Amino acid sequence: MRQKATLEQIANQVGTSKITVSRALKGQSGVSDALRQQIWQIATSLGYEHQRLKQNGKKMQVAFLTPKRFYLATDSFYHVIYYHLNTLCNEQNFILSLYILEKDDEELGILPEGVKDSDGIIVGGEVSKMVLQAVSTTAKPYVVVDYDPLDNYSDCIIIDNFRIGAVLTEYLFQRGYNQIGFVGSCAQSSNVADRIMGYRKVLYTKKLPIHEDWIIDNYDKSTDNYMLNIKIPDSIPDAFICQCDRAAYYFMEQLKIQGIVIPDQVAIVSIDNTDLAASTTPSLTSMNIDKQLFAKEALKLLLEQRQGRTIVKRKYLNVELIERDSAPNKKQI
Repeated sequence: MRQKATLEQIANQVGTSKITVSRALKGQSGVSDALRQQIWQIATSLGYEHQRLKQNGKKMQVAFLTPKRFYLATDSFYHVIYYHLNTLCNEQNFILSLYILEKDDEELGILPEGVKDSDGIIVGGEVSKMVLQAVSTTAKPYVVVDYDPLDNYSDCIIIDNFRIGAVLTEYLFQRGYNQIGFVGSCAQSSNVADRIMGYRKVLYTKKLPIHEDWIIDNYDKSTDNYMLNIKIPDSIPDAFICQCDRAAYYFMEQLKIQGIVIPDQVAIVSIDNTDLAASTTPSLTSMNIDKQLFAKEALKLLLEQRQGRTIVKRKYLNVELIERDSAPNKKQI
């Protein structure tokens, strides 16, 4: 167990006075942002944050807010982020609450009851501008996960979706696939749009054919579900990139229904590397996005804001391709 930190210990490590430390920790004026942040970092490392919360008898309340369409029982991406957040919060004696945004409330920018009472908010996935405005007006620290709001006041943890689309297209090309389609729609989300743009870039630079009917949308935005009854072109490419594992699963099932053998006739690669990727037949080559790191970095940024940081941060996470059986190397067959 950590020993209780004193103002003198913190002041000695920072190289300032006890009065300055006290002002910084109480949020009082007369301390620069840089020095305040340094004081909070030292204080936290010495266990001051835990001691203060215990003395006040109040645990930090963290809200995890995500749209219902991203938190389906059949999709595990944001479930896993929430799980890791809950583990981290338990370790630090915080309370994490889950808030699901209904579709109508998201369109109107109405936050679920209780969000405004939290000490910090983590937003999971792309939400409407109305919701982000409502979150901002709470004046509580907040971080957006897996979505860049393209503003100058929101901390966010993101991945380079344009690069992911390009890397997967290059991967298939290097394995001997010259006709490549995409399962997903720019209208679904900005993340999917970026992935499609990256895919298109590589096709263009390599002078590979771009057929608009090879870009297939199997997502029904009106129901927030994937479909098994989409139209498959008569002439299909020899490989597809799917915008996520769930889209890939439904697309693979439809191909099987139509007698198309994977990967003998069509190779499939995907994005997210959820548990579903390992359980499909054949198992799915998928770009792994570190959900645990998403949670860790989001909570870290949230605490930095509570400790006085005012400069907006935007952080990119690395990804890693997990190769399985759905896209064999044609050059070695």
